[in-house]
Amino acid sequence: MLEKPNVPDADLLACLRDQYALHPTQIAFLPIGNDVHTAVYRVSTDEAISYFLKLRSGPFAAPTVALPRLLHDQGITAIIPPLPTHAGH
Repeated sequence: MLEKPNVPDADLLACLRDQYALHPTQIAFLPIGNDVHTAVYRVSTDEAISYFLKLRSGPFAAPTVALPRLLHDQGITAIIPPLPTHAGH
């Protein structure tokens, strides 16, 4: 079973507000997946929209966000694309 990382929920919510202009109201850790270096959360906003938040530890690899974006842009709607930040990252 995957364990919740030692990152305060308040810090994650602040990042979502600051970097993505989201207005999160709830965050829930989901102990699912096979990667011990990745934690996932369900984030609810005051606009009644739910988001899938993926928190990864370790070095950043650009293909982990570029490939899902490319596949989704090619019409594969089953792929959840990453959201760009205000700065376009």
